[in-house]
Amino acid sequence: MHRSNSYNERFSRDIRNPKYSRAYILALLEDEDEPMTLEEALRLIARKMGTTDFADLVGERVQNIHGFIEGTRHPKRETLDKFLRPFGLETVLGVKPVRANRSLS
Repeated sequence: MHRSNSYNERFSRDIRNPKYSRAYILALLEDEDEPMTLEEALRLIARKMGTTDFADLVGERVQNIHGFIEGTRHPKRETLDKFLRPFGLETVLGVKPVRANRSLS
């Protein structure tokens, strides 16, 4: 099987460790200089793992992962959770108060 230039065999093995993957993903999301969105972080991981390995890990069709990597597919929250589950993570919906000077009517 042909692997892309971005495929990294060691990364593909290491990212399967939930402790490592959680720290890696959270570091990408919380980077002070250039934080990634969740989709950007997952695309990076999918490219580095290889599309087939990522698809197998998350239980998704390779074609769907290709579309996600290329940016033609934007997963719903449920799908993002499916992608995150093997890494021991899930999305959360947060709420914060509005600024005090806004009308609450």
